[in-house]
This record gives sequence, C-alpha cells and structure tokens, in this order.
Amino acid sequence: MLTYYCPHCWHTLEGKATLCPYCGYDLSEFESLSYPQKLIHALHHPIPERRVIAAQVLGELGAAEALPAFEALLDKLQDEQYDYYLLRAVLEAVARIPDPRRVALLRRATHHPADLIARLAHDLLAQVEGLEGFDAPHQPLGGVAGEEDQNA
Repeated sequence: MLTYYCPHCWHTLEGKATLCPYCGYDLSEFESLSYPQKLIHALHHPIPERRVIAAQVLGELGAAEALPAFEALLDKLQDEQYDYYLLRAVLEAVARIPDPRRVALLRRATHHPADLIARLAHDLLAQVEGLEGFDAPHQPLGGVAGEEDQNA
C-alpha cells in the first residue's frame, strides 16, 4: 500500500487528498512544481533514505536552485544529532553542481563541527578547485567530535 505525505508538513495523508487536513496545503500546488523543486521539498521527507536520494538526484541534475536548501541543511544539522549520510549526499551534490557558489559553500562546510563532514568538504573542495595541497582549517581526528587529543 502506498503512503502519501503532505510535502509541506509531512503528515501522512489518506489516498489522493487535494488539501492537507493538517496544514491546509493545496496539494495541486505541489503538482505544478518542477522536478527539482519537488526534490528540494523531499530534502525534508520523514524517511531518511528519501532525503538522501533527493540530494543525490539534485546533484546528478546539477540543480543550482538546490544550493540555498543545501546551505540551510548544512547550517541546521550541526549538533551531535546530525545525519551524516544526508550531509555526505548534500556535499557530494554541491560538488557536482556547476555553479560558482559551490566553492563558498564547500569552504563553509570545512568548518563543520563534525570532523567527518569537515574532512569530506575539504576533499571535495580540493577536487573542485583542483588543489591537492589545500590546508584544512579543521582539527585532526581525535576520537569523538569535540574531544581533545589525549596524547598531546
């Protein structure tokens, strides 16, 4: 059985409703959106795998209109509850989008508090800029994010 979600509030919907009974969103508006715009909405889908797939497809499409949504996700997912798989897909998508804004976004991501994300951003930035000796501004791995190196 198919499960339908409101693309605005993500509540589960019964069948083919025309208005969301929870938030009042006109679902016909969603039908008129372009495919990349629908994928941008899907970056907030309640099923994590759908969010990752949406980010990957946006990167494959080279959808520059997704860059502000990607930036918002990178800003939002900064605490210890961040979704590594989503952020990885977002950064890889950003690197694939042929837009000059991607460099600034990847540079910002090199300062992400999660070392895995910061390192990935560094590597992708080096690929995008064609620089192999780019000096990473983040700290080396030392265990759990935020811990200081015990051997220092």
